[in-house]
Amino acid sequence: MHWRLQIAFVNILTAGLLLWTTHSLAAQPSRTVHSPEVMRLLAAAKEKGERELDIIWAEQSFGGSKGAKMFEETFNRFYGTDIRVNFTPGPSMPDVAGKVTQELAAGQKSSTDVLLGTETHFGSLMNREVLESYDYTKLSPRVTKGVVVPIGVEIATFVSGVTYNPNFLPRAEAPKKLEDVLNPKWKGKIVSTPYAAQFDRISLLPHWGPEKMKAFLAKFSNQIGGLMRCGESSRIVTGEFIMMVMDCGSYYVRLERARGAPLEHIIPEDGTTISFFYWGVPRNAVHPNLAKLFINMAMSEEGQKAVYKAYETDHYALPGSQSAAELSALKAKGIEPLRVDAQFVSKHPELRQLSEEFAKILRGNR
Repeated sequence: MHWRLQIAFVNILTAGLLLWTTHSLAAQPSRTVHSPEVMRLLAAAKEKGERELDIIWAEQSFGGSKGAKMFEETFNRFYGTDIRVNFTPGPSMPDVAGKVTQELAAGQKSSTDVLLGTETHFGSLMNREVLESYDYTKLSPRVTKGVVVPIGVEIATFVSGVTYNPNFLPRAEAPKKLEDVLNPKWKGKIVSTPYAAQFDRISLLPHWGPEKMKAFLAKFSNQIGGLMRCGESSRIVTGEFIMMVMDCGSYYVRLERARGAPLEHIIPEDGTTISFFYWGVPRNAVHPNLAKLFINMAMSEEGQKAVYKAYETDHYALPGSQSAAELSALKAKGIEPLRVDAQFVSKHPELRQLSEEFAKILRGNR
């Protein structure tokens, strides 16, 4: 009987020690050394009772609900917290930006604590006082002046080019330059977008220019067999078209390829541009401190891995980038991409008119 009591005592002691250890590990703060500004934001969030973060963007963006859960887990590991991320599937980026603008004008709190948009959307918001102006470089050495505007941070990049089906177009025969797509053998087998994606930006490259681009598009419009939006890549998978010129980014191809689609991507040597996804904090955000911490998390090494896992892209300029490799071959040839960020868009208001003119050329009589 005595030995049974001893075993029971050991089991109770072991269970108690395991419970204490598990609780202690869960309560341990992150071992990451944070900046004074991050520590201030953590303290401010605690003082204001900010324990939840509300985000709205399309289910197709950054992993949707699954991505939000992953960001929540990454956030809590990074800071040693237990905040909750509430994700609501929303409409397009311009529609969400419009909703936040209307809420601010009406004196209401923002529906989302973090606004997602591209350089086009953030460029149009630069001087409208919808998003909080904040020095994001105080958050971390990884958040440099080169990746921020006063109203947001470049979270990820995307490089547009040609999406094609290697089952119908071997990589060795894929066009290397935009001029190559004018080859008569591809007449009717190419698709483009109704909004002439990226051609306006490419036209601002030194070796192009708007007039040269108009002349090119006049010829190109006779080559294409139709127009479609970027999310309709199934028409390339089936072979209805063998390539899309220009597409909306290589990350689209990687997302589709992860689902088993036979797609490849190539960046034209004479039409290389880099565009950006931004996160910013609305001036009327309910949880502004957590929102800034959320952005800082996404720019960390761990956060960038989560961003890539969620959307098959990250920021090409950050150490450890998984998407930077797609530009390495071009840079080895001395090709420097045109960096189209929010400031670039803000400084070139003519982009809007060029986009409309180019789209009209592509649509033709369609």
